[in-house]
Amino acid sequence: MPPRGEAGRDRLSALPDDLLHRILRPLDARQVARDLSLLSRRWRRVWASSPFVTFSQSSARSERFGNNLLLLRDPVDLHALSIDSLDRGNFFFQHRWLRHALSRGLRVLELTLRSSSPFQVPDCLFACATLEEISLSSKITEVLAPNSEVSLPRLKKLHLENVCIVPSAMEKLNSGWPALEDLNLSRCLLDLGSFKVSSETVKSLSITDCTYGEIHVFAPSTTSLKIKVSSIVHLSAMPSLVSAWVYVCDYAAGYLAPYASDLVAALCNAQRLELFRFDLILQKSAATEGLSFSNLESLYVGEWLVTDFYNALAFFTQCAPNLAALALDQWKLYQRFNWSLPSHMSGEKKPITDGKVRLLSTLPKNIEKLWIRLSKGDDVEEFRQMRSLLKEKTKPREMEVVWF
Repeated sequence: MPPRGEAGRDRLSALPDDLLHRILRPLDARQVARDLSLLSRRWRRVWASSPFVTFSQSSARSERFGNNLLLLRDPVDLHALSIDSLDRGNFFFQHRWLRHALSRGLRVLELTLRSSSPFQVPDCLFACATLEEISLSSKITEVLAPNSEVSLPRLKKLHLENVCIVPSAMEKLNSGWPALEDLNLSRCLLDLGSFKVSSETVKSLSITDCTYGEIHVFAPSTTSLKIKVSSIVHLSAMPSLVSAWVYVCDYAAGYLAPYASDLVAALCNAQRLELFRFDLILQKSAATEGLSFSNLESLYVGEWLVTDFYNALAFFTQCAPNLAALALDQWKLYQRFNWSLPSHMSGEKKPITDGKVRLLSTLPKNIEKLWIRLSKGDDVEEFRQMRSLLKEKTKPREMEVVWF
C-alpha cells in the first residue's frame, strides 16, 4: 500500500518538464494545449515550453490555432515538428509554419502528405544548419528539386517515401549531407538513367520498391543494407557490412547479368544475409568466381525451390566456412503467387537421379541451426530425401521443418 498521504498525490505532474514533454510528444498539439490545460495549473503552460509540436490532420487544418501556438510558445528552440497535411488549401500557412520552425533550431521534421496535390517543399528546408532528421511520406509522388545548393551539415537521417528525386537534386544532396548515417528510399521515382548515391558516412542504406534505370552506390561505411533489385545495380565495396537484405525481382536477372559480380562481391563481408530469389544471380558462374564469405554466420533464403540446392545454395556452403545458421523459407514465394506456382517455376524441378544432393558434400559441419519451411504440395519426395541426407551430414544442434 502507498504511504499515508500518497494515495491522492498527482505523481505525473511532479515529473520534470523535459520528461513530461517526451511523454506528450506523440499527442496532437490541440490536445496538449487545450485539453490537458484543464487538469491543473501545472499543466497550463506545459505546451508552451515543449520543444516538440505535432499537428495531426485535425489541428493542421486550423491556421489560427497553429499560428497562435507557434507565436505564443516560450522562447525555446523547437526541436521536432510533425505535420500531417491533408488539404491543398492549407499548404500556404503550413509552409509558413515550416519556415518558422526551421528558424527556431529545428532538429527533427516529419511530413506526412495525404493530399492529391503536390506540397512543393520550400527551398529553406535544404539549407538548415540544425536539421538532423527528415522523414517525408507522400500520397502522390512529391518532387524534390531544390533550386539552390543543399547545405544540411548535421543531417544524419533521411527517410523518403513516394518521392521523385531529380538528377540535379541527388547531386546536390550527395555533396550537402556530410554527416548522413541513415538513408531510406521507399517507393521513390529515381532517375531513369543513372542514379548515384555517394556518401562515406552512411551506415544504414535502404532502397526498396523504387523505380530506376541504373543505380550506382558508393557507401563504404555501410553496416546495414536493404535493397530490392529491379534493374542494374552497381555496389562498391562495403568492408564494414554486417547485415544485408537483398530481393532480386524475376525480371531483373537479365539486366544484372553483366554486373552481378559487383553486387555479390559487395556482400562478402556480411555476417548475416537475407536473400530472396538470389539464385537468379548465382546461377551466373562469373558472378561467384574467387569470392569468399568468411564472415557469414547466418543465412536466410526466402522464395526458394528445392532445385536451388543444385547450384545457388551450394555456392554459399563452399564459400562460407563459418556458416552456423541456415534458414530456407518457401512461404513468401507461394504467398506471392497466391499459393500456386506458375508453370515456368514448377517446370524448373529436376528429380534426383543419382540419390545424392550435391549440396551435401560441401556443407560445413559446424552448422548449428537448420530451419526449413516449405509447401506440402511441391517437392515433398525430393525434399524428404534431401532432409535425411542433410541431417546425417551436418548433425545440426537444432533442426526444425515447418510444412504449410
